[in-house]
Amino acid sequence: MDTIAADLPKIISIFGLAWLYFWPSIPAGLALGLSPLVVIITTSLSYASGAAVITLLGGPLRAWLMKRIGQRATVNPGSRLYRIWERFGMIGLGLAAPMTVGAQIGAAIGMALNAPPRRLFLWMALGGLLWSITLTVLVSLGVLGVQQAVGQ
Repeated sequence: MDTIAADLPKIISIFGLAWLYFWPSIPAGLALGLSPLVVIITTSLSYASGAAVITLLGGPLRAWLMKRIGQRATVNPGSRLYRIWERFGMIGLGLAAPMTVGAQIGAAIGMALNAPPRRLFLWMALGGLLWSITLTVLVSLGVLGVQQAVGQ
C-alpha cells in the first residue's frame, strides 16, 4: 500500500495525460517508473472515462442540438468520415480512435453518427484497453532491448 501512495502523484499525472492525449501517456508512465500493469490500468481507465463523459452527455446534448438547429447538423454522406463509418462502423471507430482522434472526439463522432451510447462506450473502452496493452508491451520490450544493447 505504501508503494501506491508513493506513486499516486505519478498515477494521477498519467491519468490526466491519457485523458487528453492517450498514446504518449504510456511511455511517460513507464519513464516515471510505474509498472507496466499500473500503466495499462491507469491509461485504460482514463481513456474509458473520457469516452464515458461524452457518451453520457452526448445523447441529451445531441437531442437538444437537433431540436435547436434541426437536420443541418448531419454528416455529409460523401465525406471521408462517413465512408469510414459505413465500412468499419463502431468497431473500427473504437479501435482507431485511441491512436488518432482520442476518446472524446471519437465518442463525439460516434454520437453524431447515431451510435447507441452503450455499445459505443464498450467499443471505445475495448479499443483503449487493446492499444494500452499493445503499446505498453512494445515500449517495455523496446526499453529492454535498448538496455540489453547498451549493456553489451
